[in-house]
Amino acid sequence: MTDIPIQELVEQQAELKRCVSRLSFVGMGISQDLDESLKDLRELIKSEASVEEVKQQVEVISKLLLTLEDEKEKLDQKVEVLEQETNFFHLFKNSPLPNELKLALKKAEKSSSSSQAIKISKSIVDVILDYVSKINDTAPPAKQGGLFSNLFNRLSKKDFKDDSASVSDTLTSNVPEELRSSLQHLIEQLSAIDHYREIATKLNEKVSLLNSIMELADILELITGAFVNIASHEHEQLERFLKSLDKRIERVNTFISNTSHYSQVIAKNSEQLDQDIQGSVLDIKTGVETATSLPEVKEQLYRKMDMIVSKVNQFCIEQESEREILHKSIESLQEQLRATEDESSRLKEEFAAQRMRAQTDPLTHLPNRYSYNERLTQEYNRWRRYRSPLSLVICDIDHFKQVNDQYGHEAGDEVLKKVAHFLQVSLRESDFVARFGGEEFIILLPETPLIDATKAMNKLRQGIKDLIIPFENYSISVAVSIGISEFENSDTAKAVFSRADQALYRAKEKGRDQVCCQRAQRNH
Repeated sequence: MTDIPIQELVEQQAELKRCVSRLSFVGMGISQDLDESLKDLRELIKSEASVEEVKQQVEVISKLLLTLEDEKEKLDQKVEVLEQETNFFHLFKNSPLPNELKLALKKAEKSSSSSQAIKISKSIVDVILDYVSKINDTAPPAKQGGLFSNLFNRLSKKDFKDDSASVSDTLTSNVPEELRSSLQHLIEQLSAIDHYREIATKLNEKVSLLNSIMELADILELITGAFVNIASHEHEQLERFLKSLDKRIERVNTFISNTSHYSQVIAKNSEQLDQDIQGSVLDIKTGVETATSLPEVKEQLYRKMDMIVSKVNQFCIEQESEREILHKSIESLQEQLRATEDESSRLKEEFAAQRMRAQTDPLTHLPNRYSYNERLTQEYNRWRRYRSPLSLVICDIDHFKQVNDQYGHEAGDEVLKKVAHFLQVSLRESDFVARFGGEEFIILLPETPLIDATKAMNKLRQGIKDLIIPFENYSISVAVSIGISEFENSDTAKAVFSRADQALYRAKEKGRDQVCCQRAQRNH
């Protein structure tokens, strides 16, 4: 009678261990220390460790989670400080701009809850910075400073006071096509997210009707607000998941504690039953030895057997009650485990999709500028460590504005997609190509010296020239100009990019449809 409950208990304990082991995978990836602690927990379960050892390991994990919560609070405080440092009013209030533009820019002030939103703000400022630098060719070079501080400092306060009328005229003049194109490229990144496609459509309409730089404030406000909302939503989702995970792990800890108590109760009850049975058997033996007649022996034997059966029945009843409690706890834990696994899978898929969208150009489906920056950091670090050849290429479609003007912007988009696809399928698997902006592409060629890179890019240039791009009733052909530079000596990524850009400029000057390269200057 006692074998059945004990066997069921063993099976239930085994099932519990499997549940706890699976649950431990939910918290993987949050921190290295937590990963190692969860791995240790699985090893303890796998090696059939004692309940006490498992309980101690769960306590270690609980302390780690509390530490992670403290670190999260500190990170939130840092983000709050960073928000204050990047406040739009702080950025623009000291800028030498007309009061009307200052008031308009002040409307774009938005609070940010993540570093992603700050990056987007910086990219917006880059657009304006490029434009301001072009409309003030005569301004002296700005003092080296931060990205935001350089935005309007290219116009010195003295020059602004001396020529405020001309600057005001410039700010109210027509917006160049290049600036409009850059803004549309930013909006493309936003349109890749389903929930913000309607906003992106409105922004495109505003950009198409943009007549002066004075009208930029509303567009900046809409773009920044959208990206801030996206970042905030992601932050809130992750925070909710971590809180629910903490509560579920706490329930697992409670369940393990209850199981430990249950095991102790079983051991105690089993020991008591054993003592009772042994005592009854000893009483039977003594009774048999002292009895004077067979009926007396029979009576004592029946009485003691009834006592043994009663004790065993009582033990089984108590075990069945405890087993029912444990069974309900296991069912509850399994339900929590399934919910956690489902939520974890959903969040992983959503974050993976969002990361892919954030790093992919929605028009060409090539990696975008942010993805390029990440890959450049990886390749640059690898080059510094192993000193294997690494070349950087800038590729620009020639007379792309004429394509837009002659055939329309949809034709221009089709040209970009076809050229991007050709670049992607023509390069090696180890190479990297990204859309850098507008009609410009950037390529990284690992294990490729400058001479080999030049040969490969000439072949690529000819392949693009031979492309026939059908659009409606037209067959469109384009050419590209290419600039190349190789990482040498103690080069920085910025220096190599600058040389490749200079080489591209020479290719344009020489008549376009050219490949030019430029090495680093040798120090004699």
